[in-house]
Amino acid sequence: MLGDHSTPICGERHESNMDGYEEQIQSKEITYFEYDCSDFFLKAEKKDNKIKIVASGGYSNHRDGNYFRINYETEDLFLLDNLQTIIEQYEVSKDNGHCLQVDGLPAGLGDKIDILYASGETIYKTSNQARTLSDETSKAIYEAFHEFVKKKGLDFNSEGSNAKLYDDADEEYLQGTWKGKHFGSEISVTFKENKVIISVDGKETDKEEYTIVEGTVISNRLKEGITEPKDKHDYEYFKGVSCFAKKNWFTITGYFLENSYSTCDLMNFDKEKTSDDS
Repeated sequence: MLGDHSTPICGERHESNMDGYEEQIQSKEITYFEYDCSDFFLKAEKKDNKIKIVASGGYSNHRDGNYFRINYETEDLFLLDNLQTIIEQYEVSKDNGHCLQVDGLPAGLGDKIDILYASGETIYKTSNQARTLSDETSKAIYEAFHEFVKKKGLDFNSEGSNAKLYDDADEEYLQGTWKGKHFGSEISVTFKENKVIISVDGKETDKEEYTIVEGTVISNRLKEGITEPKDKHDYEYFKGVSCFAKKNWFTITGYFLENSYSTCDLMNFDKEKTSDDS
């Protein structure tokens, strides 16, 4: 129907200025600080005279050592004072309460800043079109967190992380039979110890040993001419389904990579959920 905007229209703007969000903040005592952008996520929350630090960044699907996850508590409150200095220096409270959502834009263009003070005053801004903070402000916040976690012996890279980075499949997780459909074809994959049998529409396509490299379950056969593998690309694909990766506690994703890229989900409903599964 003409004029019915129940379905988002690409380029349509949703812009508002929330009531009660002032540019002049009287308090200097931060109790909650969160900054979220495409490059990283940073949070400091004060409770019972401690602050909980949560930080992450990089790309989990790029195993180049840049992906990081930090999570810990500390009685050192210096970070909050440092962040307040940045807020004042870079006028972070300017345009406080301004929110912008533009339908149809790709992810990663904007950001969100959310700060709560002991007085109840709040700084909140968000946009999915462009960052609400300048590059200089964003960098200053990043460096404040970065230098702070380094005092704990941590760092903003994979080696310096203290939280679990990857939820990879292992041999114990894979055991059993996984089933799913790929463009109407019945896929069945059975793992028994270090071997796998793959069947498509009841026809066996693979029966061999597998290996797990960078979270990818792949054939144990090396490509011709390779004797010392460096990464998963040095291994051959299976025939029926190219390779696999864990999706959650009872689902693996099958990848079809030989002729064209596509995927399917394979489920094992006999899996028992553990306390580590989300």
